[in-house]
Amino acid sequence: MQFQVEHRFTGITVAEYEKLYFNEAFNEALCKSVKLERDLIKLDEQAPKLHREVRVCPDRELPAPAAKVIGTSKIVYVEHCDYTFGTYRGTWKTISGIMADKIKSSGTFSFRQEGSAVVRRVDGNVDVSINFMLNSIIEKGILADVEKSYAQAAEFTQRWINNGGKV
Repeated sequence: MQFQVEHRFTGITVAEYEKLYFNEAFNEALCKSVKLERDLIKLDEQAPKLHREVRVCPDRELPAPAAKVIGTSKIVYVEHCDYTFGTYRGTWKTISGIMADKIKSSGTFSFRQEGSAVVRRVDGNVDVSINFMLNSIIEKGILADVEKSYAQAAEFTQRWINNGGKV
């Protein structure tokens, strides 16, 4: 199931946003605000390239039917991100802590200057192949959570920018 989310940020240039997006203090505060447990596993920066791996656990539960089938009420995953500074484009994929061969997600992200605003866009695909009857329900649940988290993250990000790095 494909998705796309896009948010606009004012009071920042695309170059400044690029730095903010990969700033660890910002990311820790952001994840806390959207109720994600986050552990940086690997950060490899060899200019101009970056590879980052982060273990993520949303502090929310899956719908009961999905939880029963997969055997857990929470999904833990590792997000892999590859980015080349200055291109304002990157790729991401997640590897689920459970049923990694049956729950897959990946995509791209980009930043662009649009007038006085920066636009962050994330395109992705979530593919679940656990149970024919539940695949769509699980995918829709994951996508609803992704969209909600990105909207909350965008609100937090704009507050961070407006308040000079304090929220």
